Amino acid sequence: GGADDGGDDGGGDETYFNVELDNTGNSHLVLFLDSITGLDVGDEIGVFDAMGVLATVDDADDVEYGEVLVGAGVWDGEANEQGTVIDVSAIMSEDLSDFNGPILNGAVDGNAVMVKIYDSSEDMAYDATIEFGNGGEFGDLFTVVSDLELYDPVNVILGCTDELACNY
Repeated sequence: GGADDGGDDGGGDETYFNVELDNTGNSHLVLFLDSITGLDVGDEIGVFDAMGVLATVDDADDVEYGEVLVGAGVWDGEANEQGTVIDVSAIMSEDLSDFNGPILNGAVDGNAVMVKIYDSSEDMAYDATIEFGNGGEFGDLFTVVSDLELYDPVNVILGCTDELACNY
C-alpha cells in the first residue's frame, strides 16, 4: 500500500482472477495435480460456480444466482509429495436464513465445480473441460482435478482452419 505507485501489495492487483467474496467460514478444497498438462508457470486457475450465490443478502427472497469466482491460484508447476501442484480453497455459500441471518455469497452445495484458466503468455482466459480424480461437486469431501483441457467458447474452430488450403 502506501503512496508509492508500482509497489507490490501482495500481488492482488496483478492477478487476473481476483476473488472478491468475504470468507464465509465454509470452504471446499480443490486440488490440481501434476498430471495436468498444458499449463505454464504463471497461468492462473479460477474455480467458479456457474449458479452460485452472487451477493450476500438478508432475505432469502432476494437471492440471485449466477457465475461466481469462488477461488483462485497461480500455477507454479511445483508439486508436493502427493503430486498436488496447487490447492484452491473455494468459498462456500452459507444459508443462515433459518436463524434470521443472511445468505452469504459463494458456491452452492451440490453444484458442479467449474474451472477457467488465464493463460498469462497469451493474455487470454479460457474455459476448461475437467477430468476429476475425485469429487466434482461443491460439498463433496474434496475435489481432485487430474487433467483439464482449455477451450475458447467464443472462437471455436472446427475442422479446416484455412478455407484456401488445398490439403483439406
